[in-house]
Amino acid sequence: MNKQYKNIDFQKIDNMVEGDIDFRKQLLEAIEVALIELENSYLIGIKEKSLPVIKQARHKIKPTLGLFDLERLAVVLGNGKRFMQEHGFGEGIEAHKKEFQDAVHAVLEEVKRYR
Repeated sequence: MNKQYKNIDFQKIDNMVEGDIDFRKQLLEAIEVALIELENSYLIGIKEKSLPVIKQARHKIKPTLGLFDLERLAVVLGNGKRFMQEHGFGEGIEAHKKEFQDAVHAVLEEVKRYR
């Protein structure tokens, strides 16, 4: 990936919670849960070679991607969608899988540090 994308926009979280520490904690936990669910579902979809499972995982995370500017993950998911539509689950899927996991873990790590 040539361009650097943001993993997450914490300013949007700060604006949303308006100083409410409990709400901030709940929101960060919800983001973590959503990302873990995405990763689990997406990897199952790759393992089972199931485009519908992957599509459902992408669809479920879509609002979170936009709401918190998870740019890098959104780009990786978009690239993966195109790749799988064009090439299926053959050669190159492992590279995409690694890129996907790296993007998810980068967001999770930033959220962990932000706490």
